Amino acid sequence: MVKIRYTALLLILSFLISGHLFSQSSKRKGGNGTRIYFGPAINFYSINKNHAINPGQKISVTAGFKREQRLGRDFKTFLLVGVEYFFHGLNFRSYYFAPDTVKLYDKSFGYNYSLFIHELSLPMQLKYLFKREDNSLFSPYIIVGYHFRYLLPGTLKVSQNGTKVKEDNPDLKFKNYLLNDRINAFVSLGLGWQKNSLTSSKGSFFVELNCRYGFSPYYFKTSYSASSLYINGVHLNLQLGLKF
Repeated sequence: MVKIRYTALLLILSFLISGHLFSQSSKRKGGNGTRIYFGPAINFYSINKNHAINPGQKISVTAGFKREQRLGRDFKTFLLVGVEYFFHGLNFRSYYFAPDTVKLYDKSFGYNYSLFIHELSLPMQLKYLFKREDNSLFSPYIIVGYHFRYLLPGTLKVSQNGTKVKEDNPDLKFKNYLLNDRINAFVSLGLGWQKNSLTSSKGSFFVELNCRYGFSPYYFKTSYSASSLYINGVHLNLQLGLKF
């Protein structure tokens, strides 16, 4: 797990450095630049009802940065590529099997599970402005994208009647995966509004609301938990950010 975190940190630092190196040229190129952003998310979860009930969301946060490249000469169409960290979670009720006990699936669901999910993603998005960036102070836009996802180990606590019985960092995996059982993707569609950086008005910021839908449920499997704990999620993300 430590190796994964160091790899993720190095990847993020490399993008930050590249963004800093090219930030000075963004003004000359007209519209190119680096976006950094942060914001909360609202999540809608569903879970395998044969093994768990009552999924409810926990605190969720998105943070990341993207390089933005203008396509064509109309100052309306842009390609965005970057790195993002998504921290989200849910509570649900399920079974808990102590060591050397028989696994009896009687739908009693007597234990509370609290799961936090950590994932890195590589977004590739296309943004279209309804007003040109080079001569409009404000521009609404629409953005669509494809995001590769990589699941990091989760953070899990299991309790019964307020008493903690287990704390763990289970490996989260995708039921249907790409190349590796930690890798899959989701698609996104969003609406945004940005203040542009003009000669008479320096500084650029944006607000964006996007919806994300994943292609595969994810799950974890341990000796104490039920099998096939498949979780699906749809996420609404609000992003507040700056462009340099």
